Amino acid sequence: MPELHNVIVFALAGARYAAELRWVREVITLGFVTEVPTAPAGLAGIFNLRGTIVPVIDLPALLGIGPPATPRQGDGALLLEADHAVAALRVDTIDEVGTLPVGTSPGTVIDARGRMVVIADPPALLRRAAAAAWAVRGIPPPDDDGLAPWGADGDGGGAGGGLG
Repeated sequence: MPELHNVIVFALAGARYAAELRWVREVITLGFVTEVPTAPAGLAGIFNLRGTIVPVIDLPALLGIGPPATPRQGDGALLLEADHAVAALRVDTIDEVGTLPVGTSPGTVIDARGRMVVIADPPALLRRAAAAAWAVRGIPPPDDDGLAPWGADGDGGGAGGGLG
């Protein structure tokens, strides 16, 4: 029996990705997004979600695989939560939600149409965004002493091998 992953498959900037459902709190529509002038390229802005200020991650800019995109009010997003950190990952569309088999390459799944999709690693993405925010300020991130937003061991628990 093949190994299976519960994932949500989404499209962003012409590419398709998957994220394990254990890291996705909900699918949301972005409210008004405020740009943060000193933010690194991977942080597209912040918005108010039911009284909580939430950062918006720009995946292509964060990974250096595309130009920064400006999220707009009404855009779709995945609200990610990993290791006590929460952020919205802007997406163009949600393609499917399901239990999909592992692909032939590490860190991939096979979607319902038989196409290979890279699995994003939300804990690693949140750590990368946090590290970029600290770097912009010219100071090192806090030591992994339990105060870091991703946990005392610095390991978000991601499956590894995926995008992040």
